[in-house]
Amino acid sequence: MKQKVDEGKASAVRELILTFALLSPSLCFAQADVASQTTIRVNSSLVLVDVITQDAKTLLPLAGLKKDDFRVFDNDTEMPIQSFDVGARYGTRPISLWFVVICNEMDWDENGSGFMRGKVSLLRPALDHLDKNDTLGIAHWCDDQKFKIDYVPSRDFDSALAALEKLFHGWPKGVGTRTGELALQGMLRLILENVHHTKPEPLPVIVFLYGDHSGMEREEVDDLLSDLLQTSGIVYGINDGAVPVSPIYLENQHAQPNVAHFLAVKTGGQFFSVEPKMYATALDDILVQVHFRYVLGFRPLALDGKTHKLRVELTGAATQKFPPARMSFRPAYIPPTDR
Repeated sequence: MKQKVDEGKASAVRELILTFALLSPSLCFAQADVASQTTIRVNSSLVLVDVITQDAKTLLPLAGLKKDDFRVFDNDTEMPIQSFDVGARYGTRPISLWFVVICNEMDWDENGSGFMRGKVSLLRPALDHLDKNDTLGIAHWCDDQKFKIDYVPSRDFDSALAALEKLFHGWPKGVGTRTGELALQGMLRLILENVHHTKPEPLPVIVFLYGDHSGMEREEVDDLLSDLLQTSGIVYGINDGAVPVSPIYLENQHAQPNVAHFLAVKTGGQFFSVEPKMYATALDDILVQVHFRYVLGFRPLALDGKTHKLRVELTGAATQKFPPARMSFRPAYIPPTDR
């Protein structure tokens, strides 16, 4: 989903969001509410659903929701919620934030990632709002089928951004199609492999800095989405709005245009199209969303390795308490196969 941000309105709204985000958890949530939200943990394997909530008017995260305020459905069957965590208490798993870009390409700046050249530093202020256990990694893909993790996730944000900026100053490559599609798939799977080998396993938050003039065979993008759904990974995007999004980017059954937008919608993320001076604001919005998320856990209906439809709702009482509310979450998950 592409979101255009009006500068005046966004500035005021985001200032509220950042104020909310930077307050201590004891100020964001009444102490009594936090203490009463007992975290339930079980030893068996659970499906974890990261739920991002916002007040539809202010865009602030909804504070004070409890386990009993949510309902979770697995293939339309309501499931008992057996674990409950609140991101504002920093009890949820840390974030592995990734900036991903397509490499420097010939005459392709707006369509690709070249619009970020010389502007990477504009993202830096938002990185100060990462939690102490969160990390930042950099990766890229090219239309000549090459892809790479350029900076393994760490807390050295300045070095990570330097590695990112360097990617925009290499010898420009020719624009391709099929080879680029394969490279994009390879890069994302390389990131997920890194996540799987990190202990404790973080939540991958993948931010495309990309115009998103992209396409992929439907079967292949569905396979890629399946891999993301198995990690709870959330995809976001930031660009300058120069590339229009195809009106069929969610509905084409054969070839999938605007791949990054598609993955954002299907993993519960969001895509921002903003002016350069708003890049940090957009990134701050992303970080607030994922830091103040709720994480619901339930046992799956079956360990069948198949795609299960997910639905999360607020109860009637919670809906009356928090009108109007917006929620985003991954609309499906894939459990492991029972062996």
